[in-house]
Amino acid sequence: MLQQAEADFQPLPFDADSARAFGRVAAPLRDSGRKVQARSYNAMIAATAIASDLPHIVRGPGGDRTHDQGIMSPLL
Repeated sequence: MLQQAEADFQPLPFDADSARAFGRVAAPLRDSGRKVQARSYNAMIAATAIASDLPHIVRGPGGDRTHDQGIMSPLL
């Protein structure tokens, strides 16, 4: 299954643009008192999407679509 996914999809790098976007994603989380570490993978995925100009959807704990800390998909 992993091999099929690797063959089907081109991975996006976590590059310098993604790292800068990560700072913009993580800063509001930290400022609001939320633990960035607990959300680091989600923040990295959002940052990579932002840096790559890709749409992304953020879902809240209950599965609802949210625009948490300014991260919002144009698909909502």
